[in-house]
Amino acid sequence: MSFQNDLAYGEEKELLVLDRLRLKYPKAYKVEGYHKEWDIFIPEKDMGVEVKSDRMSKKTGNVAIEYSYGGEPSGIEATQAEWWVYITEDKLYWIKSKRIKECIKENKLKPIEFPPIKGDYRGKFLYLIKETLFKNYTTITERIDGRN
Repeated sequence: MSFQNDLAYGEEKELLVLDRLRLKYPKAYKVEGYHKEWDIFIPEKDMGVEVKSDRMSKKTGNVAIEYSYGGEPSGIEATQAEWWVYITEDKLYWIKSKRIKECIKENKLKPIEFPPIKGDYRGKFLYLIKETLFKNYTTITERIDGRN
């Protein structure tokens, strides 16, 4: 995996979430370019949605939540999105940002440092949350194929 591959995969998943959101909120749109506050904006609700995807979660059993990138706040520390959609290989977890923070705090989780991946030059800090624990904090869990 490389930074460019991860970026392309993430873009694909953002479009999947956007398609689902537009069923209820037809004016929703994907924010183009770098925007650390959120990935999708829903004008009808004046609300942002962050989309994260993780192809490794099935192998590791963890959900990775970014905390810091290159020494700067990012991910859960920088988001202004009310909702996150966290996508694993076969599931979409719809979760409020505040619930992610509650999960981290209530379970006394500590961020772990990860070195840069190929094509990137900055390391990051991530919280690794067991998927079984994370699921307890989500509002909706659905299969990626659209079935519950």
